[in-house]
Amino acid sequence: MIDFFVMIAKFYGAVGRSIKHEPQARALLAFVVLILVGGTIFFMEVEHWSLVDSLYYCVNTLTTVGTGTLEPHTDTGKIFTIIYLFMGVGAVLATLQLVAKHALAQEERSPFEQISDALGGKPKGK
Repeated sequence: MIDFFVMIAKFYGAVGRSIKHEPQARALLAFVVLILVGGTIFFMEVEHWSLVDSLYYCVNTLTTVGTGTLEPHTDTGKIFTIIYLFMGVGAVLATLQLVAKHALAQEERSPFEQISDALGGKPKGK
């Protein structure tokens, strides 16, 4: 059970490092948030779903989980979903790829370097 929490902590640490060190990660994350907010508002208005149902559908769709518990019933909603998938899936995957890159880079560093970074120190000679 503790391993699960360590894994989650490492994931969020990698997200933080990606945002801190990569302007591209900040832009991608902002784009993903914008897509999620836009999709949520769209499905609330067009499909008349609740805020939670709309957000749930957007996250499920963009992460390609697709549980099938919700689906658009209007033609407008279906067409929007097709466009939404083409725009959003790539952005989510690109964001996760950057986070994974930082997670793997962190694993390659010594524990002393990791502690130094966490305390705000800079390695000597750099």
